[in-house]
Amino acid sequence: MEDSKPIAINIEHYTGDKPIEVVYREGRASSVLDTKAPESISVCGVLSTPLDWLEKRVDTIDQKKANILVEREKMTITLTVNESDHYTKNTITGTAQLSEIFKKFGINNPNVGWTPAKLGQFLRLNRSAFEDKETCMKLVSALKNFTAKAKAQIEKQHDPSGSRADVYRQEVESNLPKSFTVKIPIFAGPVKTTFDVEFDHYLTDGEVFLQLVSPGAQELMDEWRDNSIDKVLNSIRELAPDIAILEA
Repeated sequence: MEDSKPIAINIEHYTGDKPIEVVYREGRASSVLDTKAPESISVCGVLSTPLDWLEKRVDTIDQKKANILVEREKMTITLTVNESDHYTKNTITGTAQLSEIFKKFGINNPNVGWTPAKLGQFLRLNRSAFEDKETCMKLVSALKNFTAKAKAQIEKQHDPSGSRADVYRQEVESNLPKSFTVKIPIFAGPVKTTFDVEFDHYLTDGEVFLQLVSPGAQELMDEWRDNSIDKVLNSIRELAPDIAILEA
């Protein structure tokens, strides 16, 4: 223990009426800062994001300790570096996003069903998706009158065992076009694609719902997805040939 040194305290105007307490504490500042464990990083971006990341940092990683997981149905490419280290493992995910207008249409989405009137209103507000505005407005009119016509046909039925589903199916086939054409981006971005959309229908609690189906759009999506993913993967193979590429 080091010898204590005297402490000089100067107190001005002290009259001695009250005692003064002086507390002297000894301490020693730590010379070493607290050490924190490194944090793993997770990044998500567009489909080319893993490639973009590698182009800047491929020389900073051990390719033998990295992998790429490809999930084509989900349209994702995920790069993992330092795969066996909990603290320094980083994941960089690239994904292709459908355009907002394509998602709003609900094309090829089994969870989206339109009442005819609601679909007519939606198409009227989005008539810019049609190259021919007159065709759009004719379709809007047919959709708005669809339910009334179908109910009138049901009321005219003489056979009480007649099926509402059959009446609605006949209305779909006779009063709505087999398909209509739109020009909208399928994936996020400025590129617009022209394709046909067909009607399908189903009944819930006696009310008809329409679904929008487009085999042509699905073919374009699958083709674009595979070509875009393969293009990114080929560039990664050239840049970092020792990274394992896994298809889910």
